[in-house]
Amino acid sequence: MDSLLQEINMLPGVLGCFVYNSKQQVAGKKMPPIFKDKAITSIANLLVRTVQMGSTAELNFTDIELNYNESVLMVTPLSGGALLVIICEPTTNKSLITMTTGMLAKDIEASLGGAPQAAVRQPPVQAATPSQSTSPPQTAPPAEAEIGADLASLLEQIKDALALAIGPIAAPVMKDSIETWAQQNEPSFANIPALAKILCDEINDDDLEDEFMTELKSINT
Repeated sequence: MDSLLQEINMLPGVLGCFVYNSKQQVAGKKMPPIFKDKAITSIANLLVRTVQMGSTAELNFTDIELNYNESVLMVTPLSGGALLVIICEPTTNKSLITMTTGMLAKDIEASLGGAPQAAVRQPPVQAATPSQSTSPPQTAPPAEAEIGADLASLLEQIKDALALAIGPIAAPVMKDSIETWAQQNEPSFANIPALAKILCDEINDDDLEDEFMTELKSINT
């Protein structure tokens, strides 16, 4: 969990973050030294009561934002009654934080020890008999498209431009987007606009998309 919280802490303007589990314990934290354990627990208990009051009123919170003069608390409820709490500066890009926490939430929940999914039972394999028709051999999946050195260099520059817009989560977003791009298009310089569109769809925030596209246009292709 430490590495996940560290990713959040690396975002511009984030002062610290912690996870409070359903057992009323701090499951993980990356907080400034000024925040003592007692203070963190007090903040968490207040937030837990807020969520519980909302549940009593049949309100399901997807996120909570508390604004103070010198800081903002952004709270994301997790499965099992846990909370992810982020403390940031008032001028922080909240869309970037929301996007990052949305991508990391499942991993944080898994690190809390969520119940593993039940294994899917596979039907027993029956040996083929002469009277049974055997299925034709499956076609092997196409080999991964080769990417030349020049194109790879450009993709690395695009990843750097993406990182300037969305921070440390750029690497996994870029990896997944390239895989989607390669399935839908031939990886080439001519199809870079298609990759840019896939990345913008992943960003899903107008301001961050504009920032990314501005950086992208500055790259000499």
